[in-house]
Amino acid sequence: MGTNFAILSRMNISTTGRAEPLLPRDQTQDERALPWDQWLTVTQLNEQIRDLLEETWPFVRLRGEISDLHQPASGHYYLTLLDAQSRIRAVIWRTTRQRLRMQPRAGETVLVTGRLAAYPPRGEYQFVIEGMQPGGSGTERERFLQLFARLKAEGLFDETRKRPLPWLPEVIGVVTSASGAAIHDITRVLDDRFPGYHLLLAPTRVQGEGAAAEIVAALQALVADGRAQVIICGRGGGSSEDLAAFNHEAVVRAIAASPIPIISAVGHEVDLTLADLAADRRAPTPSAAAEQVMPDKRVVQARVLAVRQRLQRASLARLTQQRSAVQLWQQRLLHPQRRLAFFRVRCDDLLQRLLSAERHWLEQRRQRVVHGRNRLSVWSGGAAMGLLRTRLDHAQQRLEQAGRLYLVQHRERLIRLEVRLHGVSPLAVLQRGYAIVYDQRGQVARNTATLQVGEGLRIQLAQGEVEGVIQRLQ
Repeated sequence: MGTNFAILSRMNISTTGRAEPLLPRDQTQDERALPWDQWLTVTQLNEQIRDLLEETWPFVRLRGEISDLHQPASGHYYLTLLDAQSRIRAVIWRTTRQRLRMQPRAGETVLVTGRLAAYPPRGEYQFVIEGMQPGGSGTERERFLQLFARLKAEGLFDETRKRPLPWLPEVIGVVTSASGAAIHDITRVLDDRFPGYHLLLAPTRVQGEGAAAEIVAALQALVADGRAQVIICGRGGGSSEDLAAFNHEAVVRAIAASPIPIISAVGHEVDLTLADLAADRRAPTPSAAAEQVMPDKRVVQARVLAVRQRLQRASLARLTQQRSAVQLWQQRLLHPQRRLAFFRVRCDDLLQRLLSAERHWLEQRRQRVVHGRNRLSVWSGGAAMGLLRTRLDHAQQRLEQAGRLYLVQHRERLIRLEVRLHGVSPLAVLQRGYAIVYDQRGQVARNTATLQVGEGLRIQLAQGEVEGVIQRLQ
């Protein structure tokens, strides 16, 4: 505004509202007079303004605070000098920079000497710095550092209070200018990454007087609405002075007090605002903020497909393992009829062994009796024959009794074994009224999950078998 006002003050405004061209001050009124049918080109006007500035202010001393300091590959310094109300663009040429006693730094207050210069192709003017010396600390910088220290001491910038962002939010709140580039960048990125979201825009000014209060009101409105799951608060870049609203204490406190996670997207990768420090997440640009809020649908789909494939492979491997285990148990599990036949064969074998042992024992005892009788026959005429015969008769009686007792005991043991064998036999269970159900594949049916309505069944009873068809499953 200061630049435009300075130029207009040098114009002569006629009653028709047309501005007459500016001429050097040393020319007379007659020399400045131009015919009304002569029209200046824009280049001519800018060149006359340049001559006027360079002749009027060939040497100027300024006191100001350095801001927006940049050094491109050319080696020149481009910066802005400002005070509490105004600013002016400035440049330090590379040849001048090499002989300066101090290097400029953003936020410092300096005393500079130089001249005013205009650039006709763009119609802009700037201050060409030829000398620089320290002028004390910048007041704006001091206020910024004091506010930063106070808010940090209160814990507003602690990492422990910052919350994670929701994954795949359905409603996204945005606090920015409705006509700025930020909202267009955000919607473009969101549409490209994951369409179908719902956006709540709380329009506000993002720079100028009163912008901080509007940003606070917009944040509070989104919080009071309660639908947004995450909020993007920012703008589409600008100078450090344009970002002043995001260094305002009220804005920083509103961000810190929000129960909804907030991403600060001021759009300036170099300057760090207090809003960036208080927010739950910082993004260098609004587009980057949208990328942090919403995952890429294509990436999510690829990850879901990969997880599904891993799950299918794991399920197939598990089923194969369980099928192998079932087959192994089926091989180890004998049919009840086979188990019964096995025990029958074993019982018969034990009975044959018992009978054979009994015959062998009796034969041994008979041979001993015969042998003893033969020996006694030699002494038949002896005096002790009667006594020996009596003892023999008693021994023979005891032998017969012991043989009968042995045979009875072993027969009873055999009967007990047969009873125990009969107790564990599935046929004994069938005698008590139970039945064995076979499906149409000949397998024993243990669960209704393996059966189907209309499937044929074979039911084995204690005496005979019955065939049927499944009418209903429970």
